[in-house]
Amino acid sequence: MKWITLKGEPRTDSGTVKCIHLRDKGVTPAVLYGHGKPNQMLQVNAKEFMKTWRQGNRLINLALKEGPEKVLIKEVQYDPVNEILLHVDFNRLAMDEKISLEVAVTLKGEPKGVKEEGGVLVQNLKQLQIKCLPGSIPEKIEVNISELALGGMIRVKDLTVPSGVEVDADPEGVVAAIHMPKEEDVAPVGAEPGAAEPEVITAKKDEEGADEAPAKKGAPKAEAKKPAVEEKKDKK
Repeated sequence: MKWITLKGEPRTDSGTVKCIHLRDKGVTPAVLYGHGKPNQMLQVNAKEFMKTWRQGNRLINLALKEGPEKVLIKEVQYDPVNEILLHVDFNRLAMDEKISLEVAVTLKGEPKGVKEEGGVLVQNLKQLQIKCLPGSIPEKIEVNISELALGGMIRVKDLTVPSGVEVDADPEGVVAAIHMPKEEDVAPVGAEPGAAEPEVITAKKDEEGADEAPAKKGAPKAEAKKPAVEEKKDKK
């Protein structure tokens, strides 16, 4: 995995309101911690960080005023509805100490169980937990599924990982499998089309005890439509 340089600046303000003002300016609150050193409040350019994050890079050369720090992007808080980057946690790294993290699992090839036997490919595991030195972190774990037949599966223990990388997951866990296609469920006669919208619940997380995502105004309720034919009341 490539190391990407990102500039970090000290941040003295904390709390919900101050962090909202930073985000309005295109700046994201962050914190740097680890290796017995005090936590350090930082801020980074939101646009530059998202460019790095979307490319799948997690190893950062964090350029600070007092000197560079090699860090891992440990946690990212992002509001997908408003497309706002809320907060970033950076973890200090030592190049001679192993770390535990997840890497993407990608499937390569068209399985014969799909191409020749009419099966359906299901990928059960898209992220794999591994442990290795920072310099040995792979960009992804690639799995060749070209020979996977109908009814066949690939388990974690079947994966080939680079030298120096330890798999920290259940060896019997299923990565991918080929199943027979299921028949579509037939809707009951007279059933009304459509489904109720799910309730969306957003969680809040304090930043240094006070940070949270900006509140969003709820959409106005739709006016109920009057039925075309009024139902008759039951006789007593």
